[in-house]
Amino acid sequence: MEPHVAYERDENETMDVDRADPPEIFYTIGCDDSERTRRKRAVESLRRATQRIECETDERRRTDERNARALFEQNARRLVLERSEAAHRRPVVRCSSSTVGDTVATCIWDGTCRLRDRNNLQGKTTFAAHEVRCADVRIHPSYCAGVDGPCAATGSSDGTAKRWDNRGGNLATYKGHADRVARIAFHPYGDHLATTSFDRTRRLWDVETAAELLLQEGLSRAVYALAFQCDVSWSVSGRLDAVGWVWDLRTGRHIHTLTGHIKPILAVDVAEDGYTVATAGEDHTCRLWDLRQRRCIYTLPAHSSLISAACFETKQGGTLLTASYDGTVRLWSTTTYACLNTLKAHEGKVAAVAVAAEAALVFSAGFDKSLKRWCVDREGEGPNAL
Repeated sequence: MEPHVAYERDENETMDVDRADPPEIFYTIGCDDSERTRRKRAVESLRRATQRIECETDERRRTDERNARALFEQNARRLVLERSEAAHRRPVVRCSSSTVGDTVATCIWDGTCRLRDRNNLQGKTTFAAHEVRCADVRIHPSYCAGVDGPCAATGSSDGTAKRWDNRGGNLATYKGHADRVARIAFHPYGDHLATTSFDRTRRLWDVETAAELLLQEGLSRAVYALAFQCDVSWSVSGRLDAVGWVWDLRTGRHIHTLTGHIKPILAVDVAEDGYTVATAGEDHTCRLWDLRQRRCIYTLPAHSSLISAACFETKQGGTLLTASYDGTVRLWSTTTYACLNTLKAHEGKVAAVAVAAEAALVFSAGFDKSLKRWCVDREGEGPNAL
């Protein structure tokens, strides 16, 4: 397809084609790999959306989901501190838990990344991921502990993202940002990696080849937070101008704007229902959005300081976790919007939170240089329950 052009003819200009200035292309033409990726995502998203909607309309499945949500909320109320480890000499800025297996990854201000056993928090592998500050770490969606191969990705203030195996070997480096990387996220299928940056762009990379598939530029402020939707049809990003943008991965176009925050958005996530989005940031609030209605459905006055991280539990999305610089992690019901539990143990700012196992296992990390493991108190409600 020929690109559209931006070109206007002056009233006094002749129709002599030889004398006309060449037309100016007003957008960046995508590569062939980008077109193939979008076509593939369109097919996949339709299949996954069909399956999700069929489940939602099945009465038996809906009953099972309601029961599961009740169980997850019960788990959230009974979480207590089970273990705490001094992770490093510098603040721990991000943590990520594996979907399969028993690994939790942490990244440190000094550029170090560490893989730990999430059962006892003991270190498995430690490696110098970057020469300067690490900004984010994510475990690959298909990584399974004990199997050699691609394990995690990191983003850094050096403007790059890198992919690593479970022994700390560098498998790929993703270069292109002109300023420091803010956040990274694996596509749910694990074949693409997305990055956001203070250079006011977001980019999508092929995990294996490190080829840049998408460059979204022209934004007014730095792009910070990022998350994918479960049907792989769209993603959401949060910017430092307090605006969230929803992007269609099948076309590359911006399709909706989330406005309402009054300070920068620092965290976003998408629930497993495929339409509920959480955004949180410096205004101390967490907003829940229903993209079917294209509006904010509730604003949680969540913390007394900025919210550094927000994530849904990964099975039903019925429980939302928020971490804050006020030193706490809080768990919320997305049905009643009630606070289910407040986890207090960090001495200072909490920078990251990760959840696993039906909200029965939570990890938090912070500026007190520690990684903490929270699990369900099987003996009773526990001291943190409300």
